[in-house]
Amino acid sequence: MPPKLCTMSNDKKALRRKFLSERAAQDAAEKQCMDRKITAHVLEHESYRRADCIFAYVSTPQEIDTRALLRAALAAGKTVCVPLCGAAGEMTARQISSLDELRPGAYGIDEPDAAAREIPPEEIALALIPALACDRQGYRLGYGGGYYDRFLCRTGAIRMALCAEQRLMESLPHTALDQRCRWIITERQVLRTDEE
Repeated sequence: MPPKLCTMSNDKKALRRKFLSERAAQDAAEKQCMDRKITAHVLEHESYRRADCIFAYVSTPQEIDTRALLRAALAAGKTVCVPLCGAAGEMTARQISSLDELRPGAYGIDEPDAAAREIPPEEIALALIPALACDRQGYRLGYGGGYYDRFLCRTGAIRMALCAEQRLMESLPHTALDQRCRWIITERQVLRTDEE
């Protein structure tokens, strides 16, 4: 591996440790308030209102909550799909009609059954993406598995990263494989990243 890539990889690992530690230390009541504000921003966003098919991550207790968003989208009659992780770092979008269909899967994350209908990436209008941290150019720091970057390059969906304001940076290390998000939603702002 060239030294520059090795250094970037080490930078990402160090940042990941830092942000995971910060996230773990967050007060539970503060997190609930942040989750509610981010949910409200998404539900009010034109990209959400216009999307007939939404792909969203199923949040763990530490992540920005998506369960209220998933319930709202289902109640609104939208097609809702969530990740199913497969072998070799691949991820597919599977349709759900209720959160009750989810069961702990890979990495302890709630997932749909493998028999759930697969939604082609080109049918997705809006993708809600987890982010440990984001920068103002739309790059996100995930957990290092590359699942989302590999999936996002296959869809033309509007990409919306959900991120704590505290972890919105001016810039993050990234490579040519990292996929940018058009929107970053924090509890304090709705940031469009592709404007001049």
